[in-house]
Amino acid sequence: MEAKDEEDVRVMARKKGPEKVGNDIYGVNSNWKLDQKAGKSTEDGIRRSTYYHKYFRGYTEIRTEKANGGYKVERFYTEPWLVQDVTPAMYVWYRMMYVLLVVVTCAGYLALMCQDGFGGTYSLLVAIPEFASVVGLILLVAATVNYVFMRKRMTLYDHHSSSDNLKKASVIASACLAATALMIVVNIFLGVDSAINELKLAGCVLLCAAAAGVVYLIERGMPYREEENHTVLPAGEAHEIW
Repeated sequence: MEAKDEEDVRVMARKKGPEKVGNDIYGVNSNWKLDQKAGKSTEDGIRRSTYYHKYFRGYTEIRTEKANGGYKVERFYTEPWLVQDVTPAMYVWYRMMYVLLVVVTCAGYLALMCQDGFGGTYSLLVAIPEFASVVGLILLVAATVNYVFMRKRMTLYDHHSSSDNLKKASVIASACLAATALMIVVNIFLGVDSAINELKLAGCVLLCAAAAGVVYLIERGMPYREEENHTVLPAGEAHEIW
């Protein structure tokens, strides 16, 4: 009989959902949120993936029981929106500037490394950072395109996938290009036709690295502000995703 009573208590606890705290009518400030941050399974027994929490960070999950059994889950973004704190004209200007810098970086680097008559463009020593630079530039182009077309009012994940990724990609590309320039200089000591020309080539590649670095510096200082989120949650068992 005691076992049956204990089972009934566990069933009622699952149906009750997260404990409400003060005026928290949706129960989003319950221990469920702390469990998520600690990487624990939710009370429904489902362990969310890291990507799930990263993508839906700031959302509130509403679970409602369906008439034919089971649950329906809806997600609503409930954290403040993130918006670039600049004028409309500057909003367009920054994007044009990023595109111009990335085009100059990519076109300049490809034009330099496709030239004949330079030992640095054929050296196996330079080939490794040279290949890494191509990968870095691809990442930079992809991050720039995503940044340019990202919606103005961003979720936490939108901001991460646009601003944060653009800064990371620009640093990676700049570092790889700088490494390529360094290896071109080192290659001079292995024997080249003209050390002066090789130094000029290294200097131009370094300028491309600087252009990619400027993207990072501009975005690092980009001001963002929060805008109030007026999302109204429907009735149901609510869980804030973090």
